[in-house]
Parts: sequence; structure tokens; C-alpha cells
Amino acid sequence: MTSDDSYTKTLALAATCEEVFAALTDPDQVTAWWSAKSTTGSGETGGELQITFGTEERPTVMRVLAAHRPVVVVWEVTSSPLIPDWEGTRPTFTMATTEDGCRLDFTHHGLVPTLECFELCNVDWGRFLVRLGAHAEQHG
Repeated sequence: MTSDDSYTKTLALAATCEEVFAALTDPDQVTAWWSAKSTTGSGETGGELQITFGTEERPTVMRVLAAHRPVVVVWEVTSSPLIPDWEGTRPTFTMATTEDGCRLDFTHHGLVPTLECFELCNVDWGRFLVRLGAHAEQHG
């Protein structure tokens, strides 16, 4: 799997990188910005987040490959009943401090244009990353 065609987005946020990191690793905060029904588990390196959306009873499961405060969070999708194309992909959030807050570079490794879900995911990730930033800015 190459990252050349993977979905990427960069945002400039008025939150600190610590606040963005917390929004990605605290289960309650993940639920808040991702509009999930619930998030359980651990967002720390080696942990696992179980994220349940809407009426789906089986959670999307993210293995936390890395959570290095406050610069990077890497998930690996091990189960995704709602979007099976996500299984085996790696959402990666990299943060860098700027004079105005934090730059968030997001790459969903493996989410490529040839996947059936790409167009919908492109729109949804754009919306949810903005929500992530707004959440971090408000709850920091």
C-alpha cells in the first residue's frame, strides 16, 4: 500500500497541539467530534478504540499504533462494519506547533480513489476534521 494516492488534508487550528492530541486520544472527546454514539477503550499507544456510530451495533475498531504526545497519533483500522474498505487502513494525525496554534496534517493511508467509499469519505473526513479542530479549540 502506498500513501501517494491516500487521502490527505492539512488544517491550521487555533488550538494547541496538546488540545488536538487530547481530542484524538480521549474516548469521550473522540465521541464528541466524530458524532459517534460512543467510544470506549484506550487512545494510548498499544491501546484500542471501539467507536460505535448511529444505529450500528458493531463498533469500528482502531488499534492505536502510536500516540506520542503531542506530535502524532496513528490508528490502524482492524474492524469497520460501517465502511469495510477501511479495514487495514491507517488514519495518521501529525501535529506541529505554529505561532497561531497547531498545524494538523492528516493522512488516511490506504484510503485511495479506487475504493468505493473514497468520494463519501473525502467529504466526511473534511467535515469531521473541521469538527475535530473546533472541538479542540473549544475544549482546550
